[in-house]
Amino acid sequence: METERNRHIDAIRRRFGITLKAVSLYNSLNRDEITNSGKIFCLKGTDREKVLALLYMISFDEQDNVIRKFCADTGLNDAQYNSAGTLIDRYGTMLTAALIYNPLLYAMAVNYYGAINAGFAAGEVEEDSLYKAKEDSSLKNKKNNIRAFKKPPFNSRMVFAAAAVFAVVFFIALLFRTNNGTGRRISNDWIAGLTEPQRGQDGVSFVSDGKGARIGITSPLVGIAMASDPKKADVSDAAAYYTKAIGTEKNNAALYVNRGIAHTLQGYVDSAIADFNKAIELEPDNTSAYFNRAVALAGKGKTDDAIADLMTVISINPGDSETYYALGVLYFRQYENDETKSHVLLEKSLDTFLHIQGYKDADFIFDYLSRLL
Repeated sequence: METERNRHIDAIRRRFGITLKAVSLYNSLNRDEITNSGKIFCLKGTDREKVLALLYMISFDEQDNVIRKFCADTGLNDAQYNSAGTLIDRYGTMLTAALIYNPLLYAMAVNYYGAINAGFAAGEVEEDSLYKAKEDSSLKNKKNNIRAFKKPPFNSRMVFAAAAVFAVVFFIALLFRTNNGTGRRISNDWIAGLTEPQRGQDGVSFVSDGKGARIGITSPLVGIAMASDPKKADVSDAAAYYTKAIGTEKNNAALYVNRGIAHTLQGYVDSAIADFNKAIELEPDNTSAYFNRAVALAGKGKTDDAIADLMTVISINPGDSETYYALGVLYFRQYENDETKSHVLLEKSLDTFLHIQGYKDADFIFDYLSRLL
């Protein structure tokens, strides 16, 4: 069903020549409007025009009986409403963004279309009536109103999750590994693109803010130019160093985080995840533990779990630009691995990097992704 919805929305977008870049920009600048877009079904003010434009978009037929009935019921019988052109020019980008980033709107639009098609009147309603939650509501007992909808649980997490974040496309550099970890060592392009955190003066201790360091993610774009860089991560002594330190400070979450980083850079991802799990057990709000575990999970191909960990970081610290960057990386990885090349995934990537304009090379990456549209 989700794939069918995405295909329908993509067909709408292409039919009316609405670019993904325009949609992503609109969503970034008008998040509240997109979140509350369902209110257009109250049909107050210019909302009637927006709903008519939406009906034109989902019907693919300007002579649709539903459209004619809507115009008659709402009094939109002027010549300017007899064609989709002007209305789509005015509201097309906004409505497409709402259909993509607010899944509830699509369901509401389809139900509303069905209600009018079944012969029920279209007219102005109160907001409370629009969002009234009735599990047993049906079209047959809604003769003078549109079908009731359950009020959506919108919050910032949903916006972050729907909107839009970028998977590592090209990873370069070779990784210097040792045998300090346990379990199977993995070797792939993902791990080769990670960068070692800054070290302390002792040459072993990773710099920490008290929660542990974070693995760096090389930009898949600027990374290409660094392919000949001879510098390689060398963490041959780090894991052993932290193991010794943990022996005397068993409840220090930052030590487990840093040892987990050393294991990750060596390729021993299972050992790394075990360390990050322990850090989270000791300190449930340790954002570095969640961030690094996400990186390790991504290395095992568990992208959805990795995204969930990054979303947890954002819920703890909504202003964490580094996490948005990593989230964008993972969304784009999903896009690259998707045989159908889902535009929704690309939209999420674009939206994520728009969210952190000016951070690192986010603007450069956004421009690159825009050219994929």
